Amino acid sequence: MADENLSVVYTLGLQPGIKRDGTVFESRECTDGLWTRFQRGVPRKMGGYAQMFLDQFGLARGIIANAYEGQNYIFTGTKDSIDTFTTSLSYGAGTGPNKANILVGYSETAVTSNTSSTFVVTGDLTTKFPANTKVVFSQTPGATQYTVSSAVHASGSTTVTVTPTSIPASQTAVWIANTEFQSNPNNLWQFDMQYDPNGGSMQVIAHPGLNLSNIVNSIETQVLTGDILPSSGGQWYFEGLADTSGNNPTFAPVMCDGGVVMLYPFMFIYGSNGFIANNHVDAVYSDQSLTNWNGTLANRVNMAAGKIIKGMPVRGGTNSPSGLFWATDSLIRVSFTGDVNQYWKYDIISSQISVMSSNAIVEMDGVYFWMGVDRFYMYNGSVQVLPNDKNLNWVYDNLNFSQRQKVWATKVPRFNEIWFFYPRGTATECTDAIIYNVKDKIWYDAGSADGARRSCGCTTEVFPTPIWCSWEYELTLGSPDTIDSVSGSNTIYLVGDQTPKYYPNKTIQFLDDITAPSYVIATALYDVPTNLTEVVTTENISPAVIPGDTVFPTTSGYGMWQHEVGTDEVRTTGQLAVPSYFTTCDISWVGGNPAQDELKGVNRRLHLRRVEPDFVQTGEMTLEVIGKPFAQSTEINSPVFTFNSDTGKVDLRIENRETRLKFGSNVNGGNYQMGRILITAELGDERP
Repeated sequence: MADENLSVVYTLGLQPGIKRDGTVFESRECTDGLWTRFQRGVPRKMGGYAQMFLDQFGLARGIIANAYEGQNYIFTGTKDSIDTFTTSLSYGAGTGPNKANILVGYSETAVTSNTSSTFVVTGDLTTKFPANTKVVFSQTPGATQYTVSSAVHASGSTTVTVTPTSIPASQTAVWIANTEFQSNPNNLWQFDMQYDPNGGSMQVIAHPGLNLSNIVNSIETQVLTGDILPSSGGQWYFEGLADTSGNNPTFAPVMCDGGVVMLYPFMFIYGSNGFIANNHVDAVYSDQSLTNWNGTLANRVNMAAGKIIKGMPVRGGTNSPSGLFWATDSLIRVSFTGDVNQYWKYDIISSQISVMSSNAIVEMDGVYFWMGVDRFYMYNGSVQVLPNDKNLNWVYDNLNFSQRQKVWATKVPRFNEIWFFYPRGTATECTDAIIYNVKDKIWYDAGSADGARRSCGCTTEVFPTPIWCSWEYELTLGSPDTIDSVSGSNTIYLVGDQTPKYYPNKTIQFLDDITAPSYVIATALYDVPTNLTEVVTTENISPAVIPGDTVFPTTSGYGMWQHEVGTDEVRTTGQLAVPSYFTTCDISWVGGNPAQDELKGVNRRLHLRRVEPDFVQTGEMTLEVIGKPFAQSTEINSPVFTFNSDTGKVDLRIENRETRLKFGSNVNGGNYQMGRILITAELGDERP
């Protein structure tokens, strides 16, 4: 400055990204932010999100979505089952959830003797053969299924009675054909899809690995398959996959403890001790059955000391199909050679990697990114460390490592972003996300925003925006109805046919308070002559209700959200603003100047006279000045100034030796993209 008494206009100098590591004073990037991303090198608010479904039956621990026959089908895995949803191809409105029917089985048990209606097994196996269990005795496709009527234990053996009464004589083994799926809080799901040329439809492949609390769990579970379309009755059905076709079927269930992936047209399963296996597909693809694991091209190997936790397809060129498999200690490439002496080739790409979790890997434009236990990696023909000197320590020093398997990765292709969600501090679910911009090679984060409280998600090429599932259980009261009459302690009557609104397993409350006791409906029947609907609850209503009182139907469950939609949080109950802000780096004379293009080195305060906003802006925004005399001093916040899209300037007259600016948006419909902000500044008081 030629004359220190003159004010000078500077362009705010700000490098893209949010730097959390190191000190605030050293940073040339933003020092803080919430729900802010960077595009063209400048900050902008992240997109809003709309509630697709509120009442998922369980907390989703895996998801897949696929467009098929004009609809978007979504499948999520919970501790109890697979929830299914149907939406349009553009927006998340649709039907669901529907709990799929799951049957698993094909475990073998020795038979000591049998009659036409009973068979005997050694030991007390009454729990293995409960009533209605399906069993088969013949190791041939299409074998007769028998239904268990009873199982009685006596004198060291169990006698099982079945129907129909036509068991062939002298049986030596029985297989459980299907049993109900068992709920487990450690279910961590992996999904894929495969076209079935025999059935002419798309098949959903699902594996509920018991891996949520233990990445090296070794308990195997059965792979499940089901049609992407519901049955004629509107229900989805999944069955346990077994080796039941081909020339030499073993009838063994297809089981693993790692997961499943399709390297089209082959299915691969994987797990402990470097285990990788695949099914057989005919050389001319005339047999693409998922149930043939005994043919020529089927293979089983062990390729690592660690457990294989994730598989993904990769471009193979002439050696196609090909795939990458991540073990806890190595990265392995599998390729189809077509050579009759060695159909499959296995290469260890690196034996010196780590992986944070089964779902912490994502592919973008042919490059694979993943989070290790102490750094980030990428694979683009070779394994490389993904450089991060902006927030590496901030993440790893605060990640709840005991919940590592809840870490998951996804992508937002429109903004070239890789997201890694993780539980921060003592949180047991994901509360934040660290973000890598592939195009600009910069890092930032979600700032523990509400939109980062997600358990899993997916992105497809047909449905235009990401689908992410929330881990927060929510309850919403519906519109109330007046009770016409009461019978006993658990029965109320409502005028008219209310069965579409009140139905079995639906919950209801009698107070306008989401914390009030709720009751589950056992039955709801409409009686035409009286024009009343009888609603019976599973528990006695306390305190008792009387005619004229109100009843509220409730909607409860875990939410599913369509992200990057609009600017707000859109719920079925209303619309909320999504707060977003970013805080600049230091602008001072001691650290340079507001434009950061030359070092002043003047030990004077910066007198901030004016800020000229330049935003593509919707709604009111705020400006706050954060200052302190020394790098380690307590911060002093100025009053909050507001401005809108036609505000030319914000006059301040604030002095600090070290100064940062915080811009924010927290109004319905609020949005912004920063442009070129001008700052009018001059030398202030000599004293620090």
